[in-house]
Amino acid sequence: MAVITALLVVMVATMLVTGLLQRQANDVRAVENALSRSQARQLILAGLDWSRAVLAADGRRFAVTRPDQLWAVPVEETRLTQGDDDRVAVFSGGIDDAQARFNLTNLAVDGEPDVLAVQRLERLLTLRGQPPGPALRIAQRIALAQPNPRADPVRPALTPMLTDVDHVADVEGVTPQLIEALRAVAVVLPEATRLNVNTALPEVIAATVPNLSLGAARALTAQRDRGAWFNDAADFINRLGPEYQELTSDAFVVNSHWFLVKGAITFERAVIGTTALVHRGNAASPEIVWIRESH
Repeated sequence: MAVITALLVVMVATMLVTGLLQRQANDVRAVENALSRSQARQLILAGLDWSRAVLAADGRRFAVTRPDQLWAVPVEETRLTQGDDDRVAVFSGGIDDAQARFNLTNLAVDGEPDVLAVQRLERLLTLRGQPPGPALRIAQRIALAQPNPRADPVRPALTPMLTDVDHVADVEGVTPQLIEALRAVAVVLPEATRLNVNTALPEVIAATVPNLSLGAARALTAQRDRGAWFNDAADFINRLGPEYQELTSDAFVVNSHWFLVKGAITFERAVIGTTALVHRGNAASPEIVWIRESH
């Protein structure tokens, strides 16, 4: 009995010690993972600072924003090391012109849906193979997030402003398929913007210019991307053809102030991806408006 009791005590003690060691190992692993994530975030922030520097340099150098400039060159998977540290981080990323997309904020002005912008969104949804019906309801959702000085000078916004295309998911008639169709061609910016015709996607141009077919928009952008950049909005309208000479240039520009910066970093066991909205209102110092992180 004494021997059996001793064996039982040893077994219990072994199990306790093993459990303690396992918990300690888990705690150490958790601390290491947290440290890796923290270091990965710092590397991501360094990448964002690099993107701001690139955008500032291009803003000072060029009066127009085109996809043949340095900001549009993506960073492929790049290995980062430091001194004698044998750990390696892998970084990749790129900058997208947010004004190449349809800005959902344009759908309402002073708390009221804008009829012309709604018609453009309806055409864009149709071009993306989606029903146009939800366009007006999306505009009404955008309008609720704006003050309405004409109806009530002191009325504040009734709902928070959207910041992402995914946020229209609660609008009646909006399906996951519709959001997926919009994600590549639409954006929600903090202010109304005009479309940069030097970077705009063919679907967005076709939706913005009345009666312009998608095929014609693709031919126009193909010519543009071969180096025939637009000098200004009037140049863009002239190249559309004589039937569009009455088209106003209010919706078009050739330079951009809003950019989406995307980056991903892999460092040890940490894998972090981010998307940031950068505003180049001041070309000398573009500012980060928001950062979203994904793991």
